[in-house]
Amino acid sequence: MKTRITFSNSVQYLLGLGLLSFAVILAFRANLGVLSADNLTFILGQTLGLSLGTASLLVCSAIILFLLAVYRRWKFLFLFVQVGLFSPLMDLWDQVVLADFHPLGWARVLTFGTALCLIPLGNAILIRTSYPAGIYDELMFFTARLTKLRLPVARILNELILIGIALTISFSTGNGLGSVQWGTFVLALSIGSLIKFYLALFNKIFSSRSH
Repeated sequence: MKTRITFSNSVQYLLGLGLLSFAVILAFRANLGVLSADNLTFILGQTLGLSLGTASLLVCSAIILFLLAVYRRWKFLFLFVQVGLFSPLMDLWDQVVLADFHPLGWARVLTFGTALCLIPLGNAILIRTSYPAGIYDELMFFTARLTKLRLPVARILNELILIGIALTISFSTGNGLGSVQWGTFVLALSIGSLIKFYLALFNKIFSSRSH
């Protein structure tokens, strides 16, 4: 898909980032498990005493540098813009807007379910803009091309690898399971399929409008 920088795409991109960062913090607040990459963010923050946004900036920057080295395409530099927006948004939701939000009981399950729905929705919106997609989506595309796996399967593979890395770091630093819980595996197994569902839904909606 050719990248076109337009006002509409830029607004959608910001919307996608806003939804995604909001949903990530909701998952942290539910405390039932977060995305595999966010486990890395969490343990890095705990180990180095960083905010979630700053820790996310470091993790994402490392992945961007990897993608740049593999593809050697300057368009991936745009992902630094994404990180530069996403990381402060994470801290805004975490430290200001949702600072006093600590759900209990079934409210935790409802909060987790909301995060489960919004995370892939935010990702799908980013992908539809034709700008470089979410960092972990670009990593998913890389794995799919490398392994010839379907996108949902490639996403699951990435998630499981990142969970393994997060657990290794967490145990080696004396933090046990860290933020890895059953919800982590629910997210890992469902995110790819839900992104595919939302993209198909968007295609159906916008194609019907064009006729």
